[in-house]
Amino acid sequence: MKKTIALILSAALLLTGCASGTGNDKSAAENTSSAAAADESKEEFVFPSKTADLPRLKDVYADDFYIGSAVAGYQVSDPDYINLITEQFNSMTCENEMKPDALLDKETTLSDIEKYREAPAVKFDSCIDQLEFAKAHDIKMRGHTLVWYSQTPDWLFYKDYDTSGELADRDLMLKRMENYIKSVFEWADSEYPGLFYAWDVVNEAAADGQSAKRDCLWLQTIGDDYIEKAFEYARKYQPEGVKLYYNDYNAFNFTKQMVIIDFLRPVAEAGNIDGVGLQSHIGTWCDPSSYGEAVRRYNKELGVEISITELDISKDNTDEWEKNQGEYAQRFMEQILALKSEGIPIASFTIWGLTDAVSWKKQEMPLFFSLSFNAKPSFYGLIAAKAPELAEKAS
Repeated sequence: MKKTIALILSAALLLTGCASGTGNDKSAAENTSSAAAADESKEEFVFPSKTADLPRLKDVYADDFYIGSAVAGYQVSDPDYINLITEQFNSMTCENEMKPDALLDKETTLSDIEKYREAPAVKFDSCIDQLEFAKAHDIKMRGHTLVWYSQTPDWLFYKDYDTSGELADRDLMLKRMENYIKSVFEWADSEYPGLFYAWDVVNEAAADGQSAKRDCLWLQTIGDDYIEKAFEYARKYQPEGVKLYYNDYNAFNFTKQMVIIDFLRPVAEAGNIDGVGLQSHIGTWCDPSSYGEAVRRYNKELGVEISITELDISKDNTDEWEKNQGEYAQRFMEQILALKSEGIPIASFTIWGLTDAVSWKKQEMPLFFSLSFNAKPSFYGLIAAKAPELAEKAS
């Protein structure tokens, strides 16, 4: 970005010299010298930050856990988002660019079905910009996500990758699952060694409103143990230093939690899971104490670490929603810190998005920066939970 700006400005200076110069060597030399000086100076150009004077979450919580955000591909080339990401966060999750539909390469797979029958082709062009950005700025990555009922193309589950044909059988789908996980892990470890600290191996496998696994094509083709097999393969190929996670929304709901613990228990007993991620798409209605009890239960029953993986806090319907949101954010983070002080291993705290303008729930204004990049009371609430003096001074 900086070099592009410099080259454009340098070219403009050179063209100006050609248009107005007299043609003598001295003028040409002066123009060239001016262009070089402009190029050198513009190499140091930095876009002014709208958020530079704020306290930094990643610094406030440096001794506690990673502080992260979901980041979309276009945001790592936008100056305002670049500043916000690098100032506030030391962890990133690709918002969509590492989900199965982004990584599975249909065109290549269909070009030679027999070659790719047991191991669908993969590609990583959609996430390269984010990974390069994270690497350049010393930001760690959460991988999201490998096995999921959604944003996984249906063709993956069919014998000939043809949705008008027959579904693949169990043995074939187990091979595809294993080879897909293997391919993703080996590529990430080869191209970006040490960049990832965690991966969501299975995402949202619990059904809503019933005591059962979610019905999906993974369940239909492999069977009831598909979650166990996914973690078995993930453990087999996991890169060094990477933790293996189960991730879900409303995972603090008692009924849903019991379902999750039930199907993760054999995974834990086999030693194939390291953590549970609570997405935490919540509002002020979510009682922090009850949430804390759910965290304790996962740790006690499964022996796993915990991450808050997709936090947003929807506004309430009052005129004072921003104030209420801010006070709640402080209480929620105080509960997370209390759990940490009890000895519960909290590994990361990730906000699902950067500003209200780009939230998937933007009508509910659930994030910590406004449409115009102003810090909201909820941002100061997160700061105040650990460093009230900083929050008071900054606000």
